[in-house]
Amino acid sequence: MVGTYTQKIGEWFLEYVDSNPREVMVEVTTSCNYDCIHCFRRSMLNHDINKVMEAEVFKRVLREAEASGVEKISFSGWGEPLTHPEIMDFISLAKGRGFKVLLNTNGYLLPDYVDELFRVGVDEIYVSVDGVSEEVYKLIRRGGVLSRVSEGLIRLKELKLAGNSFKPEIYLQFTLTKLNVHDLLELPEYVKKVGANQAVVSNVIPLTKELERKLSCYGETECSAIINELRDKLAKRVFASGGKISLPNFHHTAERSCPFVSKNACFIRFDGSVAPCIQYAHSWVSNFASVTRTIKEVIFGNLTKEHLLDIWRKQEYVKFRMNVYFFKMPSCFECGLREYCYITTSNESDCWGNTPTCASCPYSHDVVRCPL
Repeated sequence: MVGTYTQKIGEWFLEYVDSNPREVMVEVTTSCNYDCIHCFRRSMLNHDINKVMEAEVFKRVLREAEASGVEKISFSGWGEPLTHPEIMDFISLAKGRGFKVLLNTNGYLLPDYVDELFRVGVDEIYVSVDGVSEEVYKLIRRGGVLSRVSEGLIRLKELKLAGNSFKPEIYLQFTLTKLNVHDLLELPEYVKKVGANQAVVSNVIPLTKELERKLSCYGETECSAIINELRDKLAKRVFASGGKISLPNFHHTAERSCPFVSKNACFIRFDGSVAPCIQYAHSWVSNFASVTRTIKEVIFGNLTKEHLLDIWRKQEYVKFRMNVYFFKMPSCFECGLREYCYITTSNESDCWGNTPTCASCPYSHDVVRCPL
């Protein structure tokens, strides 16, 4: 643990004073009942895709979170939380200790759990849809059934109305691709139908160059033209229906900000390992903006062996967060040499000497939306 950490930048000194995590994203499993065409799990390198967090590890997470001053726990990660056999026990324990709770789900099992989720008082539920017609939905979210997701959401809407409750707040996540771009126009009406607060649209992170060519809309002339055509129509439908939509950035030039660092959040993997974010929790391969990149896991400790606050205050983690907060690193997406630069093919370092680096993170540009 450190008391202070000072770094000189030009003629100034920045001094870190002890802080604490306010949010933790907890990965209770890497298993999933879907096989979505763009899922990170398809290219995971370091783990079996069917791992589960043991109950004792989760109880340790709660104790450490409470001792560290954490306020919110997000059940999310690389798998589907509702497939964990003890998920309702975990959620109930978290709510019982006074944490705000967010659940990120594909929604297939929502009809089986919705009444209990409402009863225990979950604060937010994020549901991935990626299509508002059954045909498009099945094409992208393989193994899924949109009607089941809708059934669960509508039941939750009814429970909230009957209980005169604003919670849980419901957010739909819509990963935009060439396959579903025309479904954007129907999204506001679907948001209204299922009683969601908002639909958050994100660009896709393709796993290969072939998938980038087949799926991605960013940087693709024809798909970008379709989106520009739809903007006015979409705005009118939002006003007409009241179903709110949030669109991503399509230009890679926005002022950079890390959702995890800006919210004092960290990621706790199924085995108790602490990573700075969801993208760096596992090793995997992706392709974005024409560059195939091997992402190496970034782990600062394991709370089954160390205290969360001690991990959070390690000098290497503090330095990492400071560099990301101020983005003292290059912006690889805006570099014309990115397709020819060997350094940008991983997250291990960048041309400014940062190790590891977030210079190529699409979340920081708001091109891809973080599920935090």
